[in-house]
Amino acid sequence: MLMKRLLRFSIIGALVLAGCGGGDADVNVDEFDVRGTSADLDEGRAPVDPAVNNGNFELTWKVDDEDALGYTATFYLSVNSNLSRNNDIAFAYIVCDNFLSCDHDNRNDEDCYFTNDLEMYCGDEDSSVKYDVDEAIDSLPMDAYIIIEACSPFDCDTETHPVRLQ
Repeated sequence: MLMKRLLRFSIIGALVLAGCGGGDADVNVDEFDVRGTSADLDEGRAPVDPAVNNGNFELTWKVDDEDALGYTATFYLSVNSNLSRNNDIAFAYIVCDNFLSCDHDNRNDEDCYFTNDLEMYCGDEDSSVKYDVDEAIDSLPMDAYIIIEACSPFDCDTETHPVRLQ
């Protein structure tokens, strides 16, 4: 009896997340921007420098989840513009839906930080998990990319933004 209820709630939950669209809800990153610690450099590369503005940079994004009622947004530091989960370092994971601070229907932004200890994190310094990104960094300054991966249970989309770690 308990297993039947769990199975039924799982199926109902999947349909709700998919927007009752039969599992074909596309996710598209419509906008993605990184506002660096100072004005953009050549070619729109955002500088991210722990010595400027406490290393604060801002991620701004808008995702169309085709009314799937939510998606997850994962942000990676990468040495190139192609997402590779084996080599890229995830430094933020955000759930966007109707009930959390990340609203899946609107443009969102998140304050993030790059520290002198080669760590990245988003949110509050005291309560956020800090991620070591030193494995991706050969030397500073270094050109890199921040990648957003937005996913529903049935689809994912990515976008990149060039940055210069200093």
